[in-house]
Parts: sequence; C-alpha cells; structure tokens
Amino acid sequence: MKNYLEFKNKTKLRAIKNIALVTLLTFFLQSCNKDEYEVINNVETIPTSQDLKNLFNTKLTSLTENITFDASTTLNYTSPKGVQMSIDGSCLRKNGNPVVGEVNVKYIEIFDKGNMLTSNKATLGNLSGNKELLYSGGEFYIQASQDNVNLTLSCPISLNVPTSLTGGPQPGMQPFTGTIDSNGDLSWDLATSFDLVLNTQTAMPVYAALIPSFGWFNCDRYSSYVGPKTTITAQVPAGYGANSSIFLTVKTFPNALGKSYGQFPVGLDCYLIFVTEKDGKFRYAIKPQILNTNHQVTFSLSETTIATAAELTAIINALP
Repeated sequence: MKNYLEFKNKTKLRAIKNIALVTLLTFFLQSCNKDEYEVINNVETIPTSQDLKNLFNTKLTSLTENITFDASTTLNYTSPKGVQMSIDGSCLRKNGNPVVGEVNVKYIEIFDKGNMLTSNKATLGNLSGNKELLYSGGEFYIQASQDNVNLTLSCPISLNVPTSLTGGPQPGMQPFTGTIDSNGDLSWDLATSFDLVLNTQTAMPVYAALIPSFGWFNCDRYSSYVGPKTTITAQVPAGYGANSSIFLTVKTFPNALGKSYGQFPVGLDCYLIFVTEKDGKFRYAIKPQILNTNHQVTFSLSETTIATAAELTAIINALP
C-alpha cells in the first residue's frame, strides 16, 4: 500500500511539472515575435530568388506611367517632375512597317537612390571590364507597343531632363544605355550613337538627348574618385544568396546606387544594405562603412527589419 501511494504521489508531481513546463513554454512563445521564434527554432521560411525579383518588379510597376496616343500624331508628354518627352508617331514601326492607330507607351523615370534600390535599378557602368559607380541625372525606360508587340523607331525620341531634379547641372554628364541581364540586374554602357547636351538656354537648365531607340536610358557621369579601388565581399545569413542583394549608397550623394559586385574607391564613406524578401515585404539591414582594401562585411538575420517598399524607399532616401 505504501509503495502504491508513493508511486501515485510521484505521478502527480510529474504531471504538475509537465503542466508548469507547458505553461512556461506557452508564455515564452507569446512573448517572442514570430520572426524571433522562427529564427531560434531554425524554421525561418527562406524566400526564393523569384520572390525578391517579384518584389522589385512590383515596385517598378508602381513607377510606370502608361500613356496612349494615336500614331498619326506626335506625343508631347511632360511628366509630373517636369521631364519633357516627344515621340513622332510617323516614325514608329511595327515589324518594319509604319504604325496605324492607337499606341501604348510605357514610361519610367527614377531620380533617387530609394526608388533605385526598391526597383533594383543600380547605376553601375561597364568600364574596362569592371562595374564602376555612376552619378545619375535620371534613369528612364521608354517603350512603345501595339497589340503587345514592341515597336521600333525610324527617328529619335526627344528627351529634356531638368537638371534641378538631381542637384543642378553637373559637368561631364554623358548618355548611357541600359541592359537587363538574366538575373534582372541593370548595367549601363556609354552610348556611342548619340550625345547628351547640357542646355542652359531654356527657362531652366536641362540635359537634352535625341535617343534613337526604345529601352533604358540614363544621364550619367562616372565618379570622380581617384586612387585604388576595392571589391566587396559580403557574408549573408545561411540560405541567403541569390535570393538577396547587397546595395551600396554613397553618403551625401543621393543619385547613385551600387551593388556589391562593383568596384569602389578605397576610403569611400557609404552604406552597405542587405535586402531580401519576407512575406511580400522587404527584409533589410543597413550598415555604415568606410571601404578598405578587399572590404568585407557580415550581415545576420537578427539585424534585419521588415518594411514595405514605400517605407524602405523613404528610409533609404533619408540616409545622410
């Protein structure tokens, strides 16, 4: 009888301990946010590279103006920021033939590092086999189409970009054309078939160009830094590689955006920014850096914050 009572008491005590343990665990889980719990238990949902691309593309779509006009006329469009674009409808070609009827024009303009980052539109130019930082007077995408067929041109687009949008006239600005690679990254090549002119004879100074084809266009100049350059090696959280990006913004210069695969001046005072996707939003971390030779930086998931595209755009633009 005594052994039975001892066994019964021990069983009750064990049950009480189990209940206390469950209660404590429940309290712990409720006191932690979901992200902390996921990371602690190694069940963080890892985004795919396509998830991040979709996030960038959604932002780019929000920056896109869709304009329609009849090909028998000339489109004279002034953007909300004051950029003037003109397309002569008689110069449009569809499969080599003159175009008749209504035409759709997609138009994008990007001037600040926040919108550059959240749409993945860096300002890196191809120079002597390297990717070098460009200071932008504006990134533009222009494409006309009809019935989902992209059109071509037999005469150029006229584009006038107020210099006031990027801090006033900059010496040495040149025209660049952009190419999107298989990873969705945009890189820039110096245009050789047309020029960019700084026109100070108008009511306000503008960068003026006659662009011979549709696609990406940029008013740019290479950074004026002299001296040695460095590459950047970034250590990112486990599971984050092609599904994340490392961006670079330059302090005191709001119109440039690099990525970690570029080459940058040693001693550059900048921010390195880790970006990935989380449940349809951006997960990011920002680190101020002064670049040294063979620069290295490490990001951990615990350092990251979640933000919408609009929130992250504002945060990046607010960086000094």
